[in-house]
Amino acid sequence: MKKYLFIFFLLFIPFVFAAFAAKPFRFALFSDTHISSINPQPSEDLQNAVNDVNALKDIDFVLVSGDVSNLGDTISLKQAKQILEKLHIPYYVVPGNHDIRWSEPQATNFKKIFRDDKFSFIHKGYQFIGFATAPPVKSENGLIQKEDIDWMKIVLAKAGKEIPVFAVTHYPLQTGDVDNWKEMTDVLKQYNVIAVLGGHYHRNVFFNYDGIPGIISRSVLRSKDLVGGYSIFSVSDSIKVSEKRIGEQDELWLALPINSSK
Repeated sequence: MKKYLFIFFLLFIPFVFAAFAAKPFRFALFSDTHISSINPQPSEDLQNAVNDVNALKDIDFVLVSGDVSNLGDTISLKQAKQILEKLHIPYYVVPGNHDIRWSEPQATNFKKIFRDDKFSFIHKGYQFIGFATAPPVKSENGLIQKEDIDWMKIVLAKAGKEIPVFAVTHYPLQTGDVDNWKEMTDVLKQYNVIAVLGGHYHRNVFFNYDGIPGIISRSVLRSKDLVGGYSIFSVSDSIKVSEKRIGEQDELWLALPINSSK
């Protein structure tokens, strides 16, 4: 697979937050694992990613940004959970379009197995908030449920406007991917959201969601390569995103400053 190095120093992006005692840390992001009950290779790729993260000693947690399974079936989702449970660190997961379609039976499978389709937690001075984006029916664009937008308003209001926030979902928040994306970005823009993390495209991409940085990560799947991979985020006075291929050194592809004032 050809390597493309994309380093963005975007000084014009208004990352604004007051002085706070946040400490540097690193976390991993898995996306588009597409576990299948009839194809063993995605499970092997996810297990390899889990083993790779477990061998690193400076990763605090793992985010899983959707399309955990290929068909949203109970067997595949349970298999994915069994593999993720082998992580030595916490993990937090949201569904993708392959995991749930709001009008179909598998809409409830994800919640039953992972207990929820969203999350919120604070880590070293940062808030992490995950929410679902999925199509109402197969082959349609994604849609954010009204109750999830209302939930986001409540969570962000409790966090306040000073704490920096990472939002996590599956689809890119843009036209052609999520029909009501602007309803969510209008909420996010009122707070100190420094980036929205996701997947769906199976490659590393940088977007701008109405002024909010959007960071899309590669799939865990190996595809046509010999090995799969995932993303590592390093957070300090900047956000550095690296691609970590299994068994290899991570390779930086994106760097964003975190400015302390307007």
